[in-house]
This record gives sequence, structure tokens and C-alpha cells, in this order.
Amino acid sequence: MKLIQIIVGAGILVNSATLSFAQDRKTEQAIKHRRAGFTLMSTYFSRLLQTVEGDRPFNGPMVISDARTVETLSRLPWEGFVPGSERGDTKAKEDIWFEEERFKKLATELESKTSNLAKVAETGDLKKIKVAFEQARDTCNACHKEFRKK
Repeated sequence: MKLIQIIVGAGILVNSATLSFAQDRKTEQAIKHRRAGFTLMSTYFSRLLQTVEGDRPFNGPMVISDARTVETLSRLPWEGFVPGSERGDTKAKEDIWFEEERFKKLATELESKTSNLAKVAETGDLKKIKVAFEQARDTCNACHKEFRKK
């Protein structure tokens, strides 16, 4: 009887360790996913910034392409904010999970602002593109201020 209890106990420990490892792996992947999305979005945002500030020549088709890419990328990182991913190699503050409504509101606002940026980019009007860019950037900055570690 005691041998059966030991075997069952060992089985439970092994199973728990396996589940824990799988959860850690899932968390790791979630963090990598959102970081990759943000890194790519930053790359294309930077290209747009250079254009609206005059450090890069205006190229209408390139601006449209970059704005559409930012719009698409703005929808990707959010699925990487899974429970447990506040720990690990992340700059995300734990406040994300305590103020989930506010975080989701800013994420939705970013998606809306980047959609507007993509639409305005199609006009070819650099002044309007700059305004739309600044609105999207301000939303990014608001989220970073509230939910990103320094």
C-alpha cells in the first residue's frame, strides 16, 4: 500500500513539473510574440517619423505601405498578454492585469488611430499624415507611460 502511495505521489510530482514547464514555455512564447510585434511596429513607425519630420524624402507609395503595415502590426501584440506573462523578460508592468479595462481601451484606441493613419496616408497630404501620425504616436506614448517599465 505504501509503495502505491509513493508511486502515485511521484506521478503527481512529475505531472505537475511537466505542466509547470509547459506553462513557463507558453508564457515565454507569449512574451516573445508581443515583443516581436512591438519591435516591428517601432521600425515602421520610425520610418514614418523620419518622413513627417523631413529627415526622409516623402515617397507617397512608401508612406502608404508603412502606414498599412503599422495598422496591421497594431493588432498583433495583444494576444501575447496572457496571465503569468507579467513575469519573465518583459517591460510590461503588472498594472496591465490590474487595470485591464484601461489597457484594452488604449490598445483599441491604438488600432483605431493606426487605421486612421493608413487612411490619411492615402491622401498624400503630408500635413494631414503628420497629424494622424502624432495622434497614433501619442496613444503609444500614453500606454507606455502607464504600462511599460522604464
